[in-house]
Amino acid sequence: MSACSHVKALAAGATLALFVAAASANYVVKEGDTLSGIAAANGTTAQALAGTNQLSNPNLIRVGQELTLPDEAHSVSEPTRSGDTHLVAAGETLASIASGHGTNADVIAGANGITNGTIYVGTLLRIDGEAFLAAPSQNTMTHTVAPGENLSGIAATYGTTTGKLAASNALTDPNLIVTGQVLTIPASGWTCPVAGATYFNDWGFPRSGGRVHNGNDLFAPRGTEVLAPVAGTVEQIVGSIGGIQFRLHGDDGNVYIGSHMDGFDHGGYVKAGTVLGYVGDSGSARGSRPHLHFEILPRGGEEANPYPTLQHYGC
Repeated sequence: MSACSHVKALAAGATLALFVAAASANYVVKEGDTLSGIAAANGTTAQALAGTNQLSNPNLIRVGQELTLPDEAHSVSEPTRSGDTHLVAAGETLASIASGHGTNADVIAGANGITNGTIYVGTLLRIDGEAFLAAPSQNTMTHTVAPGENLSGIAATYGTTTGKLAASNALTDPNLIVTGQVLTIPASGWTCPVAGATYFNDWGFPRSGGRVHNGNDLFAPRGTEVLAPVAGTVEQIVGSIGGIQFRLHGDDGNVYIGSHMDGFDHGGYVKAGTVLGYVGDSGSARGSRPHLHFEILPRGGEEANPYPTLQHYGC
């Protein structure tokens, strides 16, 4: 073999090695990692990551554990925006604001979750940014049947039903599952955080201390159940502003925050629809009309207006 041919062969081998490495990329779990956080940072979902690694409990990962990333995973960089904002004055429209900033009305509407063209005086609008709509995962995961398990118990663990689980796995008799059998778990949906709540697009409204409203207030009677919109891991937080607050690291890669509750319910790993707490007026909302201040942080980054998502799912 000539020197030139040898170099070409080495180069081809190096290229192949890089391709194989990319196709079977791994991630080593670090202190503080969660499955949803790892998934979001690598362009996949917690469901897909759990399925690829046959994790029956997505909440149980350990420091030093090596996870195989799904084939579609890729490094994700957060979308950037200019940081330009505009305080809405009387008589202004989206079109006039857009013209003054050298952009178009659709860009501003998307960045602020405006679905009907209506804007309010005093609202602080972002001039650009990501138009965001949370979507139920289309990915499935798997579960390996352990000794003593039954289909109804497995279904409850993953927030689905025995019927859906049986249909996904073509089980003619739901009572006939065996230890070691690998079941496909159907993808989960998206649940309204406060059923029957009243709300409007109050994103960007001014708040005390120079703050801006980075969410939507969902008004409901005190004590109304607050539900997990997606499956994921819940942190329970108490603070002077947010009061009794949950922070849900969703399996879909997004972070969901609910504030001003009167009390907590379930924490840790939860399924969609699990009761997380109860509507109230804790923290800086003390004495106001009971509500849940609700935020969505796409991929755990900067807040996005939850209004289009709430509207889309009929909340």
